[in-house]
Amino acid sequence: MGTIFRIALRNLVQHRKKTIIIGVLIAVAVSLGLVGNTVLDTARRSLKRTFTDNFTGDVLVLPKSIQGGVFGSTSDGNGNGPPILPMMPDYEKVYRVVKDSEGIASFTSQISAYAVFNLGDAGINWGLAFGIDPDDYFKTFHNIDLLAGKRLRSGEPGIMLHERIVKAIKESNDVELKVGDTIQLNNFGEAGFKIREVPIVGIFRFKAGNERAFAFMQPNFVDVTTLRALKGKAILSPADLKLDASTQSALDSSEEELFAEDTVVRPTAQSPQAKAVALDSILGVKTARGDSVTTTRGAWNYILIKLAPGTDEKAFIAKMNDEFNSQHLDVKAQDWVPTAQPDSGIFFAMSLVFNIVIWLLAVVSVIIIMNTLIASVMERTSEIGTMRALGAQRGFIRTLFIMETLIVTVVFGLVGMSVGLVLSLVLHATGIAAPNDFMRLIFGGALLRPELNPAQALNALFIMLFIALVSWVFPVRMALKVSPIEAIMSE
Repeated sequence: MGTIFRIALRNLVQHRKKTIIIGVLIAVAVSLGLVGNTVLDTARRSLKRTFTDNFTGDVLVLPKSIQGGVFGSTSDGNGNGPPILPMMPDYEKVYRVVKDSEGIASFTSQISAYAVFNLGDAGINWGLAFGIDPDDYFKTFHNIDLLAGKRLRSGEPGIMLHERIVKAIKESNDVELKVGDTIQLNNFGEAGFKIREVPIVGIFRFKAGNERAFAFMQPNFVDVTTLRALKGKAILSPADLKLDASTQSALDSSEEELFAEDTVVRPTAQSPQAKAVALDSILGVKTARGDSVTTTRGAWNYILIKLAPGTDEKAFIAKMNDEFNSQHLDVKAQDWVPTAQPDSGIFFAMSLVFNIVIWLLAVVSVIIIMNTLIASVMERTSEIGTMRALGAQRGFIRTLFIMETLIVTVVFGLVGMSVGLVLSLVLHATGIAAPNDFMRLIFGGALLRPELNPAQALNALFIMLFIALVSWVFPVRMALKVSPIEAIMSE
């Protein structure tokens, strides 16, 4: 083997121009593959962290029929407008399954809907609304910076507007919204056209790196009662309500009695004012454990779960789905990727395109290397024939050409890996600036600092071996066909 290695090395030196051409192609393919996949892998981890920390949690529980997540359904067949997510069936049973599961750090329920901002004479605008129970939600997600006003509180009506929505409405409609203003929300729910007016309690931005591509795609936080009403969903079922005499009396009151003005008489148990208070208190009923009734009951689209450190995500999802199936609940648990659609889908499509380009580059490199090796075989016909005439067997010729290919591949492949490693370290030190909001979303901030991991080095090694194994096959077959007689005749 040592003799074959020395001969192969001598041949490569003698044909150094072709050796360098082949080697440079291998080095370029390996270095591009290493750097590109390092950038994509870091971006994927940053994107996952952005969504799981700010929008989706680690696991989402939602109806089985839905393909999609917190930003809407991709399977509802609604091609004429924004997606309409159905409410979760058997929510209380699903809630208990989630609550009793091990490995959960926190969880919260949520509703998603697109709402129209009716600005009166100034026209309309629209945006995404997240209906939340603020106490639960902000225990699970610490994801906003308040710019003005305050956070929503459980039980109070209101909306927190994303700063980009405020800016978009100012630019498009010439309306400057501020904390304390009221805004009218419209929505076409399952029960038809609905209108609600709510106060603006806060203006916020998400923490660095979690801005979606367009202004109207930025989520705004709305109290869940308002969003349920916009979607035409009852807050509670009749079975949930246990009405005392004063509450029942409020329900039986006429409109004139209920809204009559009386600024002198203190409300009594049977006065219209007391009846109004009693009716309003229906929304504030507490459960035995002190939670608002809307936390564990009522209409919700899905449940977002943050896992405790060390919990295996795939095993947790599998266990949850087994439990849902065993209880015949028509829901499923899924990870962040489908939950973050369409944003995550765009990123993975970009990743696929990049990897296709890398593999096309590898294939082109193989073809060029193969053609170069074939030309080398044709130039060395007399040499091969002479070796055959001196007794060299086919196995010797095969091993010689394989050795030459391996030497070039390993040496220049290592050069390519070294170049890729240096470039990755430089990019980590300097960072890659995000050119727009969507790339800031993917990068998890204004800069992406690629981090090399062993998997990317192994991937580059795989590309290198692929080039080596494929490139030598046809040239070696040609070399083995050379006979001593052909060598003599070629002279």
